[in-house]
Amino acid sequence: MDTRKRQKGFTLVEVLVAIMVLTIGILGVAAMQITSMGGNTLAVRITKASTWGGDTIETLMGRAYTHADLVDDNGNGVLGLNHTDTAGSLADGGPVVNGDFTVFWNVADNYPIFGCKTIRVLVRRSDLILMRTISFDFSKMEPI
Repeated sequence: MDTRKRQKGFTLVEVLVAIMVLTIGILGVAAMQITSMGGNTLAVRITKASTWGGDTIETLMGRAYTHADLVDDNGNGVLGLNHTDTAGSLADGGPVVNGDFTVFWNVADNYPIFGCKTIRVLVRRSDLILMRTISFDFSKMEPI
C-alpha cells in the first residue's frame, strides 16, 4: 500500500501567483481612478468657464445696442474678435477677473450683415502652466 497521503490545498507558488495577479488588477483600477479624477477636475473647470461666459453673454444681451460695452473701441472689427490683453492687443471689454478665470469680450460692427453686431466672449483660465480659452459668439441686431 501507498503510505503517502495525497495532500489537499494550494502550494506556496500557486498562492504567490494568485496574489500577483490580484495586485496587478488592483493597480490597474487605481490608475483608472486617478485618470477619471483628473477628467472630472477638467470637466468642472470647463463648466465654470462656460458659466462665466454665459453670464457675460446674458449681461451684454440685456444692454442697449448703443451701450458703451457694445462698441468696437479699437475699430479693428472682425480681426479683433480674438483679442485679449496679451501680445499688445486690447479687448473691447473686460477684463473681469474671478480667481483663475478672466473674461474679455470683443465687438465687430456690421458683421456678418449691416445693422448687426457680433460679440465674442472669451473666457481664459489657467490650468497649471497652460492658458486655455473658451469662446462664445452671439449676434445682436439693431432695433428697428
